[in-house]
Amino acid sequence: MKTIQILSLRIFRHSGLLLLLTAFCISLLVVRAALTHSLFFFFLVWNLFLAYTPLAITSILINKVQWIENKRYFYPIFLFWLLLLPNAPYIITDFIHLQRELAVPVWFDVLLLISFSVSGLLFGLASMKHMFQILAAKLGTLRAKLIMVGVCLLSAYGIYLGRYLRYNSWDILHKPMKLVTDIFASLTDPNYYKASIGITLGFGTLLYLLFSLYNDSDN
Repeated sequence: MKTIQILSLRIFRHSGLLLLLTAFCISLLVVRAALTHSLFFFFLVWNLFLAYTPLAITSILINKVQWIENKRYFYPIFLFWLLLLPNAPYIITDFIHLQRELAVPVWFDVLLLISFSVSGLLFGLASMKHMFQILAAKLGTLRAKLIMVGVCLLSAYGIYLGRYLRYNSWDILHKPMKLVTDIFASLTDPNYYKASIGITLGFGTLLYLLFSLYNDSDN
């Protein structure tokens, strides 16, 4: 688990930069609110917090080597992490809320949305890198890479569930039967499966390519 220990030391450096980026996002949001007297985009703060949750899980996990080595702890934590991970790339789709606002120029809102989207993505990519290192240490590099392919596709499908079917991560507990029914319909009904498969393959491929670039950046 020497790799995990090295990764743990890097977290402090990355966390400081991500915190600075988050502060920049919040500053833009405050400036916009002051200019427009509107809290319209403040939902981005909640979405960014949700995007951070997978990183919080892996950051804690890396410092708990005994949890990683114990299957009874690790695999439930992995599933919980996987359930929350789509919240990170999901924030990209908030561009759907871009609209003309007379009080601020369009470029400002584009900058605002890009800043939050990039921050959310970086939270997710950092978390995925942590999990990849953990899986590689436990199962080997090849298996870890194959698992990450599945993780990217499932996360992309999670974007579809969130943006188009309006499900949240916790709906797996609140309304599991309806969720299962809608998932089945999204994969079999001609009115839905083209969108679900297209989004899964498109966003999944993008996420895996970004992860691959991010994962190799420190090598």
